[in-house]
Amino acid sequence: MTYRFMRIIDDSLGMFLCRICGILLQIKHLLLPSRKKKKNNLVTRILIQKYFGMGSILHSIPLITILRRNYPQAKITFVTATSYREVISLCGIADEVLIADLSSVSAFLKSCCMIAIALLRTKFDMSVDLEFFAKFPMLISAVSAAPIRIGLYHRRIRPEGILTHKVTFNFYRHISDIYLAYASGLNLTVMPEDYMSVLPSFREELEESLRSRLQLMKSERIILINVNSGDLFAFRKWPEQNFVSLLELLTDHHPEYTYLLIGSKSEHAYVEGISNKVAKRNARIINCAGNTTLKELFALIELAELVITNDSGPLHIASLYGKNLAAFFGPETPVLYGPVNKNSLSFYPDNLYCSPCMCVYDSKQSLYAETCEKNVCLSSITPEKVATELEKHFFYAPVNTP
Repeated sequence: MTYRFMRIIDDSLGMFLCRICGILLQIKHLLLPSRKKKKNNLVTRILIQKYFGMGSILHSIPLITILRRNYPQAKITFVTATSYREVISLCGIADEVLIADLSSVSAFLKSCCMIAIALLRTKFDMSVDLEFFAKFPMLISAVSAAPIRIGLYHRRIRPEGILTHKVTFNFYRHISDIYLAYASGLNLTVMPEDYMSVLPSFREELEESLRSRLQLMKSERIILINVNSGDLFAFRKWPEQNFVSLLELLTDHHPEYTYLLIGSKSEHAYVEGISNKVAKRNARIINCAGNTTLKELFALIELAELVITNDSGPLHIASLYGKNLAAFFGPETPVLYGPVNKNSLSFYPDNLYCSPCMCVYDSKQSLYAETCEKNVCLSSITPEKVATELEKHFFYAPVNTP
């Protein structure tokens, strides 16, 4: 299914079904006694939902840490799309993962039936909806029959009746802060150490095998570059030629590094095209796209001395590992999804009215970018400016740009 098709169904049929469920739940609340509120140590099952965005899932770790601390006996079930099963398992975010298969309408309906059966068999005490105003997660919360159902609320977008605890979306705050507001909504204490996600380290386990397979010597220093942004919002890519020009500048001034270009198997050809266009190169450039598992990608990011990336999953992995990091924004704002570590740079266009153009209030449907042919916001960030800022912050030497 396309993201556009899912939006249409969610906004029309989803809204109708949510209104019906909301009314029924309000009637039930009036006529039937609700289950008694449990003490923290008796909460045994928590349902969490997030279907899109590796960054959002990784930045939910502080909230999940707080839930585990306050409900130590609880088993956490995470419902997500197929693409994110591995990252949830890899980071130990949940004890159980249920999958919504979005590959086709029939696959989606089949997976929904499987999810509904699993929910009806389990008595959940809490449902945590981390999606941005989508209606489908509200229906799943209703089916779970959890007495505590918390999620983002807006009276014109999400109908009354389903959520028992409402969190207001603050578009001036980072996504990690927004998720921590859920903890406050549940009257749970947020400690200073909760403000940073902690990712597991795979460097020691995988460094030797990775260096051997990629033919990297122990002494080789790595700069890792992600020229992709995923299929969901492809318009978040910094232009191809800009990456080519930046690579020429960097390899000219810093041939002591090896430059690894990452991506998925489907992105291999695009990455190879960029690599082949770098005419002036005084350093090794290796196309790793499709040649690493997710676990190995985590390890490669740990190995890198600098990560340069579009607004996508690797950005958040690098940020949470505290790596030197440069990221490009345009359709999305770094206020919401920017790096959280101090040793990072966020490149964002100045004084451009149409940027950002992605809006959570309409399922992140872009106001302009999906029809923007020139990608003005990202195109306005020049390779020369990026190279200069990288030198200033990470290499500590001036660079001569043409």
